[in-house]
Amino acid sequence: MIKNIIIVADYAYVEGGAAKVAIQTAIALSQIQDIDVYFFAGSGTPCQELENSRIKIKSMYMYDLLNNPNRFDASINGIYNVEAGKELKNLLLHLNIEETIVHIHTWTKVLSSSIFQVCKDIGVKTFLTIHDYFLVCPNGACYNYKKEHICLLKPLSFKCITCNCDARCYLHKIWRCIRQLKQNKVLSDFTNINYITISKFQQKQILKRTNLIQKTSLVENLIDVPTSFKVNSSMNDIFLFIGRVCKEKGIELFCNAVYKSKVKGVVIGDGPLIEEIKKRFPDITFLGWLNKESIDSWIKKTRALLFVSAIYECSPLTIPEVLAHGIPCIVTKGNAGTDNIINEINGVIVSRDVDSVSTAINKFKSDSYVSSLSNNAYNLFNFDLCSEKIYINKLLKVYQGYDN
Repeated sequence: MIKNIIIVADYAYVEGGAAKVAIQTAIALSQIQDIDVYFFAGSGTPCQELENSRIKIKSMYMYDLLNNPNRFDASINGIYNVEAGKELKNLLLHLNIEETIVHIHTWTKVLSSSIFQVCKDIGVKTFLTIHDYFLVCPNGACYNYKKEHICLLKPLSFKCITCNCDARCYLHKIWRCIRQLKQNKVLSDFTNINYITISKFQQKQILKRTNLIQKTSLVENLIDVPTSFKVNSSMNDIFLFIGRVCKEKGIELFCNAVYKSKVKGVVIGDGPLIEEIKKRFPDITFLGWLNKESIDSWIKKTRALLFVSAIYECSPLTIPEVLAHGIPCIVTKGNAGTDNIINEINGVIVSRDVDSVSTAINKFKSDSYVSSLSNNAYNLFNFDLCSEKIYINKLLKVYQGYDN
């Protein structure tokens, strides 16, 4: 019988997609009678949603790795945060372990693998939702940022360790390898941990890169579509990009393909390339980051979403969020976004080059073609993915030991 659930995350507020899922999960679980939910975070003032719930919150208010002014302290804690482990252990020792589970969402920016060690030592049943690739890859993306391509090297092999693939510098890559070695040592004989993946694509990439994991459960993230509305996208003329404005997310490919196809492009997002890209492509509209309501207003004007990321991704939420409104998508091969697309039915899957993406855009100039894809996108969308109740029931089945 589960009576206590501890949700563990680096941040006590919505710092990114994984933190949002952790908070959503905690709040949804807290509505179940006879279960006490705890939220254990390494950093930050708890967000209002947590504060307004009946969840018992513990934030350590620590610096994350990036913002810690003491770089030596950041490097040590990043490998193994002793204080975080002590605090989680203290919480667990006040609970009946037989009636308690720990569900970890993020750990690489504050908490470290010390939390795995504590859970292993105490013997509490532990679940880890994998939101990225840090479980198997030192830089967390299975991507060579220097040469701008997917990395197929065996993690922590000699070739991996000597490869300068990190987005920052090689010294940082070496530090990440040390962190990975420590993490792997902790997890190697952790028999009471259960791994949860969030897409079939991610699951495949994870399993082929490690022998630490023998079995995973698949629980797709809850899709945030509070209000469903159908867009007749064939009436619109905007080709939309939503995401971080950086090389690996494909912003240059998007802009070049839109420019070549002579269509109207709109970018929602910000990032390190924003000023350079604005100057190079003055005819494209750059809006920066917008709130959910503002994004919805632009979705209503959209003909198609372009998702052209160079990295694997894990389970991009943008694609299902627009499909739910009947917006077809152009998705490039080699990333998890393809899981959501039935080629030529609710969108198209194309090679990751300007000519292929531009050819797809030109095909989308046909109103009848877009209308067909739009109707399919809406009619075939699985609205169960938007159901908090169904999401929690899936999670409870995994907690209780059933296959997904």
